[in-house]
Amino acid sequence: MLRSSDLFIESVETGEAGEAAAPIRFSDPERVWLEGFDAVRAAGDTGGYHSVLCGEIWLSPPEDRGRLSRALRALVSQYRRRMHRADDGAPILVAGLGTERMAADALGPRTAARILASTDEMRRAGMSAVCAVKTGIPRETGMDTASLVKALARETGASLIVTVDSLTARSRERLGTLVQITDCGVTPGSALAHSSGEISARTMPCPVLSLGVPTVIRSDVLAGETADDPMFVSRADTDAMVTAYARILAAAINGAFSGNAAGNGIIGAPDA
Repeated sequence: MLRSSDLFIESVETGEAGEAAAPIRFSDPERVWLEGFDAVRAAGDTGGYHSVLCGEIWLSPPEDRGRLSRALRALVSQYRRRMHRADDGAPILVAGLGTERMAADALGPRTAARILASTDEMRRAGMSAVCAVKTGIPRETGMDTASLVKALARETGASLIVTVDSLTARSRERLGTLVQITDCGVTPGSALAHSSGEISARTMPCPVLSLGVPTVIRSDVLAGETADDPMFVSRADTDAMVTAYARILAAAINGAFSGNAAGNGIIGAPDA
């Protein structure tokens, strides 16, 4: 399934040729306000999504990044409740999709590295059951990403999969300037025409919550021209952008699932 946009697309755009293979149809987008950030939300037959418009947040003061993390934490908690996940002690599996070898595709791994995963001992002490993994990409692992995530979900008995992935922007204005969240799933690599399988409630043994940030854009979209074999380009400051978003997303996920928003107090701090 080839997609020329980011994780999902507002309903006014679902007729685009690049999205013809995507059967999801959403209601008319509705604008909302979250922690001072403008956002768009919509519902569909199989779930819904939010796009939180945050601008060049990595250039903003730490308090602004903290506000974004709180807004995302509230959204993750809202989706968790909507998916009716029972708090039965079954673990959450956080899967950081992508590769650390390329900054534009490193959002997932860098976020997973900051997740508060818990050992059996920590769980017996009362900490929430959370597992975290960096999936890598097929050419690094020799494994299909979706199959790997499915196997891990079955092995851990996960009651919810949370994916974090770098996305492809559908316009220059969206490049690095928003965070998207959905319970409709994600298809890693779909914009690159080498999909590694769908990760959704339809294909996995449990519900799936997906978060992402558009970090690259197709060269033909950027130039406003049509090309059969476009390249993908990113910003010059992608490394700093992805590092900031990884801290923000990890703090939101930690806060929503463990009650400990580790990272909120050090969102502006350098990596160790």
